[in-house]
Amino acid sequence: MTAQPSSGKHTSSVHQLKVQLEGMKPPVWRRIVVPSDVSLGSLHDVIQVAFGWQDMHLHAFEDPSGGRYAPPDDFGVPAFDEAKAALADVLPRTGDRMDYTYDFGDDWLHRITVEEVRPAGQGEGEFALCTGGRRAMPAAEDLGGVWGLAELLQRYETGERPRPTLIRHGGEESVEYDGLHDEVLAGLYKEDFDPAAFGAAGVTRALAEVRLRRAGHSERSARGVPTGMYLCGCGDLHPLPGDVGDRSAEEESLSDLFDAADMRLPAVRLPVESELARAVRETPVFMAAVRLGQWCGGGRELTPKGLLRPKLARQAVEDAELWRIDPEEWGDPKERVARLATIRSAGDMELVDLPWEWALNCGFVEVEGNRAYVGDEVPEEGDDAALLAAWQRAVAGAAVELSLTVPVLEGPLGESTSLRALIEEAPPVVFLMLLAAYGLPGGEWLDVGDYLTGGLEGLPEGPAQQLVSALLAEQYDDTVGTLELFGAAEREDDRALADGALAVFLDGGGRDPLQVGRFRLTPLGRSGLGTLLAGAGIPAPVIGSLAGADARELLAALPSYPSEVDAAAELAGWLAGRSAADAAVQVVDACTGTEPVDALRRLEAPRVLAAVLEADEAGRAKAVLRKAAVAQVTGCSHAAASMLRRIGEPADGQAAWGLEWMLVDGALPFARRGEQALRERLLAGPRPRPLDQVAEHADDLWRAGYPHAGEVLGALADAAKPVDKALAKRLRKAAFKAGSAR
Repeated sequence: MTAQPSSGKHTSSVHQLKVQLEGMKPPVWRRIVVPSDVSLGSLHDVIQVAFGWQDMHLHAFEDPSGGRYAPPDDFGVPAFDEAKAALADVLPRTGDRMDYTYDFGDDWLHRITVEEVRPAGQGEGEFALCTGGRRAMPAAEDLGGVWGLAELLQRYETGERPRPTLIRHGGEESVEYDGLHDEVLAGLYKEDFDPAAFGAAGVTRALAEVRLRRAGHSERSARGVPTGMYLCGCGDLHPLPGDVGDRSAEEESLSDLFDAADMRLPAVRLPVESELARAVRETPVFMAAVRLGQWCGGGRELTPKGLLRPKLARQAVEDAELWRIDPEEWGDPKERVARLATIRSAGDMELVDLPWEWALNCGFVEVEGNRAYVGDEVPEEGDDAALLAAWQRAVAGAAVELSLTVPVLEGPLGESTSLRALIEEAPPVVFLMLLAAYGLPGGEWLDVGDYLTGGLEGLPEGPAQQLVSALLAEQYDDTVGTLELFGAAEREDDRALADGALAVFLDGGGRDPLQVGRFRLTPLGRSGLGTLLAGAGIPAPVIGSLAGADARELLAALPSYPSEVDAAAELAGWLAGRSAADAAVQVVDACTGTEPVDALRRLEAPRVLAAVLEADEAGRAKAVLRKAAVAQVTGCSHAAASMLRRIGEPADGQAAWGLEWMLVDGALPFARRGEQALRERLLAGPRPRPLDQVAEHADDLWRAGYPHAGEVLGALADAAKPVDKALAKRLRKAAFKAGSAR
């Protein structure tokens, strides 16, 4: 089978689809209008919402030729990535069909038929629309497929009532049903379900919450929360940050944000791991989620909506000590039992609802079918490193989810394309606010109102700007409120203004929604945000973190310290753990290699070796350098020889060209980045600048025998020409000599 190539562009056409649940009599179907270039992965989200599914099981699309489309890695058989397949490429014409199967146990088969392909009309193309359909769908997860659903509906239509079991506990009474079918049947009577009723407008409102994705964006469905993912406010799942080797799209976007803003974060000081882990244990909701995950070890039965059954939820409150979330309110055992007995759904138990959501998002609980099991990500409470790492992953996900996603507008406001365009013009103010708080000295507060107001510069003044400011205030409140629950932030503000910022604006209250006080990150919060930044490849140095690192890691990390004072403190901590001779050996050994990344490490070697020599009272480090300078090891010998020449004790022989070798070497990484980057490097810093050093030794640079000398000297000539034509001519001649000497 072959996949059709995606156009990669947003089309101006829409597909009108009829999606029918096969095997149902009377038939159940929905008429859906979606953009033609929507991905099949996004169409999956649309179908889930249109039929009331909860995305608790696997799914796949299959075209008439047998081509299968599914999320990557969901199957052991070949399947195209549904996120990269455009609807228009798979079903290009009116009358085309394909199948969509959900839950390969119950086998809910949906036949998708293209009724029309046409130019997008008014209000079409941005969101999925439901324009017709037949029959309502009850909560049908895990009922046994269309046969089980048909049997349930027949029982309902004949008026059969399930017989509940009366449970008495602590003087209170509750009811439970014998099996899932009876529980669902009782729910139909409770909601006065009408199987013949159908409202397209209600489905369209629900579909407005589904963010459509175009083919080519490799994103997973938005309705489940598998291990290692978090549920974003936009409705999509994203990988939790932390694995630098497998960068997510969200992490790449953060890296782009930093590049665009040319930001550098200061080095911070954090408590040791054991102190941070102790702070995690004092975070009630997170620890409740951990205990809840461990409590699911043997498997726990769920309702069709994916919640714990009421009896089990009450048991979890006791066994997993969920009441510790609010001991003042729920600490009395007798009163707690009595209050819980009156609650009929785990979704209404505040002690269960939030930790259950966190346990799912963090991977502490995994759902298979209608049972919940302990997840692979749940840490042991006594393991400091594992507990802290799990917390950091979770808070990093929450920070991205909330601080980069402006609250979704509901009702008429949400349909305003001009307002959405205005919001998109606003910078990611709340995330930038977190970064500003990250860089503040410990204990200092960030004035939120001043910061958010500054972020609105450039937007047109008037009601539109005021509305954006209200949305930012709500976004700030959501973000910092969640971080407070994680123990990652503290705030002092007018919660009435923050919580109701949008309502204040819409009511014309005249109050400034940005007068929301101030906040700060806790040390634990800094560690979590640092994890997020590190996962995105953004330097976020922590003083003391390199004390046990090897020299290669030290040399690579030192440039990320924007302050010389902080870099010196980090270096002092590294030197304190080893003798001067050992430090010299490790640094010289780390200077080997001829690639640009090796050259970047060698650029940092002089400052480290200078500190080593300063601390070397016995002269053993200098002896290491003399031995290395004549060892003829590329990179190592030259770094050692260059250092000896700097201190006025040059080595003998060929390695005496170490300084010239290092000058060419230091230009290599910047030459590979382009002429402008190399010119900026030459002109950087106080005198003597790199340009001055190159000019002093230009006629001899070719003699150093550098492997990439011809390439680098030619690039230096091009970069120097606008600044010093005479120097450029000397470098061009040196480049020719380097090529002739090979």
